[in-house]
Amino acid sequence: MAEFLIWLVAALGAVGGVVLGRVWGRAEGERAGRREAERDAIEDKNKRVERGRDAVRDGRGTGDPAERLRRNDGRW
Repeated sequence: MAEFLIWLVAALGAVGGVVLGRVWGRAEGERAGRREAERDAIEDKNKRVERGRDAVRDGRGTGDPAERLRRNDGRW
């Protein structure tokens, strides 16, 4: 009887270890995915900010639209 209980505890420990490993792995994956999404969002925001700065530096958004069109006409 004692030997049976030892085997039962060992089997339950093995199954519990597998279940715990799966749950822990899933949690780690979700956490890593969240960090990656956060990093991608920050990179995207930084790119948009840089494009906006470039636009301001190039003079978009200021002055008369007709004048901007005349300046841009030679670039086409």
